[in-house]
Amino acid sequence: MSEREILALEDRRFEAMTGKDWKTLDGLLHEQLLYTHSSGVTDTKAVWTDAMKAGRTVYKSVKNSDRKVRTYGDSALVTGKAQIEAEVNGQARTLKLCYLNVWTKTPHGWKFVAWQSTPQPA
Repeated sequence: MSEREILALEDRRFEAMTGKDWKTLDGLLHEQLLYTHSSGVTDTKAVWTDAMKAGRTVYKSVKNSDRKVRTYGDSALVTGKAQIEAEVNGQARTLKLCYLNVWTKTPHGWKFVAWQSTPQPA
């Protein structure tokens, strides 16, 4: 899988999150997804997607920068920066993050399996 192809999957995932396209998002997510927010809270796939579907977490927009892809066999690590406009439990939030996420090759294609983010340094 090339860097361009992995970044295209990333773009599809962010578009599905902001566009509330749950079918597309579900197709991109690994069943064992662990999503660790910049707050340190880790959600499973079910908890994270349920929060979006219920409107507790609403991703309004995502702007990425400094993205790099490193592939190791059946895994691809993506690092980058993101500015995410979101609404969390009714509160508007602007999140400026550094992140690491992981895609893994499965018999059903590449799946998003892990996210870890931290606030960008000031």
